[in-house]
Amino acid sequence: MSVGCITIESIAKFTSGAKRYFIYKAVAADAHISHVSFCFDNLHVAAWIDANNAVLMALTFDAFILQLRAKFLSASWFLEYGKCIASAQHDTPFADWSAAKRQANQVVASIPNLFMDDARLQLFMCILMHDDLLAEYNAKNTSAEAGQSGLLDNIVNLDDWCTAVGHINDDWRTRKDREHKSYLRQLKALGNLSSNTSVPSASTALNSRLQSSQPFQKQAQSYTLPLTVDKRNLLAANKGCTACCKVFLPTNHKCAYKEKPLPFGLVPTIT
Repeated sequence: MSVGCITIESIAKFTSGAKRYFIYKAVAADAHISHVSFCFDNLHVAAWIDANNAVLMALTFDAFILQLRAKFLSASWFLEYGKCIASAQHDTPFADWSAAKRQANQVVASIPNLFMDDARLQLFMCILMHDDLLAEYNAKNTSAEAGQSGLLDNIVNLDDWCTAVGHINDDWRTRKDREHKSYLRQLKALGNLSSNTSVPSASTALNSRLQSSQPFQKQAQSYTLPLTVDKRNLLAANKGCTACCKVFLPTNHKCAYKEKPLPFGLVPTIT
């Protein structure tokens, strides 16, 4: 283990490498610590081993790693691990998101109460994946033609499962992009993308009131008159919000515009 900050990742790599070395060299269990005690370039670790040599040499390798982790690992590592392992997918591509989850899980392979086997990790990722992707997953999980269910859940190999879900994610995103382009064409046909949708510059009083509304300065750059029936129907058909005028929103969308509407009945330009 080289000089530098001791992290949960560096300990995991050291543990894995040491165990492979023990197998390759057929090192006896009672000699494990003596074989790795010289591997630490970190002066603090080396000094700790020298000062506690008799006690540490009597430990098993797993017990030694526990002592090393308790002595030198920063307390912040658990917060960093939790932030990664418990993060929802949101708009991150499934392949990148699942790879980060698996890497974070592998780092704690030597900690039984944190490490998840493949079945648990698969279920955990199902809980945290994007709502729309989960709906696609559930639809693909059952074959009405063959009368089968659990087609994806029954994939034992985690690599194969992640690949299958990744394909579903790619297909869903492609269809979502296609739907969004179709929506923009409909929106343009209704005239909402014309240059007349911004706030008239002649209304200086209105402009000053809009600029003083801090929550909305970064959320929208232009505004339009109250929505017509056609535009309300268009928003409803595309999972839109009639307050902030954004489309393809999750079911738990919380809109700040509902709590603090824009003045004079204006709404943001539909995006």
